[in-house]
Amino acid sequence: MRTNKPPKQMTEEEAEVYQQKAIRGLENLGLEDEADDVADLTPAEYAEEKGIEILNPKRRATNMASKQELERQVRELEEENEELQGRLDEVLDIVAPPEEEE
Repeated sequence: MRTNKPPKQMTEEEAEVYQQKAIRGLENLGLEDEADDVADLTPAEYAEEKGIEILNPKRRATNMASKQELERQVRELEEENEELQGRLDEVLDIVAPPEEEE
């Protein structure tokens, strides 16, 4: 006899689907307290309880730049932008020289 056992590895989204199915199943059996207990878990907690490994867990970025680093990058980009604008002005003067005044 085949059983519909969940795989041992899944994404958090897949774990959430299994969790919702478990909640509905418990509610259908009239086990409201147990369904509430399962509903109180996060999908990751539900997966851990069921022995399922979450693939690609959501992680927070740990390499966030400091305010000073971001300000330095902004200054560098502004300087580069000014330099490039100067080059564009030079090219424009070559392509369409300004009209000389009489």
